Amino acid sequence: MPVTQIVRQDLGAGTAKKVKGQDFSGKSITDINSKGVQFEDCSFSASIVERGYFHKAAFRRCTFVGTRFVDSVFRSATFEGCDFRYATFHGCYLPVPQLLANLPSHANERWQLLRNLRANQRGLGDSLHDSAIVWREIDAEIEHWRGVTASASVYYQKYSGGDRARALLTLVRLKIERHVWGHGESLWRLFLATGVLLLVLSLLRTVGLIQSTDATTLSTAAAKFIESVLFLCALYVDLPTVLPADVSASPITASLAVALRYVSIGLAVPVLYKYIAKR
Repeated sequence: MPVTQIVRQDLGAGTAKKVKGQDFSGKSITDINSKGVQFEDCSFSASIVERGYFHKAAFRRCTFVGTRFVDSVFRSATFEGCDFRYATFHGCYLPVPQLLANLPSHANERWQLLRNLRANQRGLGDSLHDSAIVWREIDAEIEHWRGVTASASVYYQKYSGGDRARALLTLVRLKIERHVWGHGESLWRLFLATGVLLLVLSLLRTVGLIQSTDATTLSTAAAKFIESVLFLCALYVDLPTVLPADVSASPITASLAVALRYVSIGLAVPVLYKYIAKR
């Protein structure tokens, strides 16, 4: 399809600063100054918007299907009821919360847009909304793989049985990552998951200790459980109070606690790096 180039100050808004019902589809829109212009019911589908200045512009019910935005500025711009399916951004300064409020309804389209949005923001060195984008992106990915697994619509019925099996494995992995460390975004989730695993290991150690005794009461089991929790926590943080005899008494749970220490530290390092890098 031929691309018609448009080079105008305000896309014909004039002194009224308002454009309504115009079709800019398939156009090359270059070096536009549309500061404060209001666009209503306009279509920019399959267009290339390059070096546009849209500071404080307002877009209402506009269509940007397949639009390519390059080196444009949308600071303080607002979007209401806009369609960004298959749109891409490259080197653009964007009002991220506004775009997050205008995401496509289909999971695969939403996932694609969010990946591009994340890449655009990181390319600019802007990490202010990085966590919000990542969480919405993972939500869309989970919804997409869930749709593949269940063949939820006609679109997903094109996937084979092998594709659905791989989608199920991916879905399980994403769920585990979400609860273990929030997809690399949450130290709190990592701390909570580590505590839960230590409690599980303590319970397993308590069962082993109880089985080695002849008579067991509820109070004895509770005391053994508390002892196991304290022992594994001390082993996890590598306190000098841990005795070799205690480790030998339950080598499996002790080894798992040590392994958990290094795994959790390894997962915590990139999360801490992200927090520091955002400053």
